[in-house]
Amino acid sequence: MQVEAAIRLDLLFETISGIIALLVTIYASRAYRLTEQKRLSDLSTGFMVLSAGMFGRVIGTWYFFVRWGGEGEVPPSLRFLIAVVTIAYGASRIMAYVIFAIALRPSRKVDLPEAAVMLALPVLVDPTLEIVAILVLVIVVLQALTNYFTRRSSFGLYVLAGFFLLLLSHLMLAQAILNSGMYLLSQITQLLGFFSFLVLLKKTG
Repeated sequence: MQVEAAIRLDLLFETISGIIALLVTIYASRAYRLTEQKRLSDLSTGFMVLSAGMFGRVIGTWYFFVRWGGEGEVPPSLRFLIAVVTIAYGASRIMAYVIFAIALRPSRKVDLPEAAVMLALPVLVDPTLEIVAILVLVIVVLQALTNYFTRRSSFGLYVLAGFFLLLLSHLMLAQAILNSGMYLLSQITQLLGFFSFLVLLKKTG
């Protein structure tokens, strides 16, 4: 029963995070139409990939446990399904983080709206994919840190906080294999990171 409760809570957090990521996608897309900033388009694309991966994981995991029922040995077809869901989810996050890293690359050209410039954001654990995701996120956080110290604006601080929380979430997730309690904590940290992006976009109108 405890395992089932933990899985349901995990899927609940993942669903909320997916909804927030989708909201960030919508706000960033609207901001892009208003400002025509390429980096906002990258932000929208990155979070769209993230939200798609999250919803795919929730649906796939739910289907797996409903079909399995928690009794007996897991059938090979369901083992294959959960492996595909895990790999697809990890790949979607890495893809999104790569997009964020590209969006945060230093630009020689000074864009007009400073707010738009600062918006340039950036039981199912695959250790290899987590390491790749962490390495990419380290680059994203370093770029966000550089941008913040260059501009020192509240927008840059929200961007830095959001990506730092995502990095912290993945570092916790990497330890979940040794300490299962870290898994839920990583989901909460990820949720806080997404809230940071959502507040940032709301503040820019």
